[in-house]
Amino acid sequence: MKFADDQMERLCGRKGQKGIHRATLEQKHGYDTKYAMHVIRLYLEAKEYVETGEITLPNPKVDLLIAIRKGKYKQFEIEEMGKQLEAEAMKAQEKSPLPDSVDLDAITKLITEVYVGFWAS
Repeated sequence: MKFADDQMERLCGRKGQKGIHRATLEQKHGYDTKYAMHVIRLYLEAKEYVETGEITLPNPKVDLLIAIRKGKYKQFEIEEMGKQLEAEAMKAQEKSPLPDSVDLDAITKLITEVYVGFWAS
């Protein structure tokens, strides 16, 4: 969720990385609609992952994402959508199938196996 939050802050110009937005989209819509689409996609995927432990591809909300990309929403509506999705994801943590903690040893072992397998071949 933190990554999506950071991206929303960048979209709204409240956090670093100047010049990452597309000037033509900002001129036409007042904000970078492609960047906004990706921000909402991140929130949607985070919410789904917390709720189900999976991410569906292609995204089942593709129509919403395309509408955002085409500028059908104002920037403040994108911000509200992000806040709502974040709140829903946080609430979903109560019933999430995901474990409460991460098995760092298992992750380290998996990454090591992948690297060794790749570089040994």
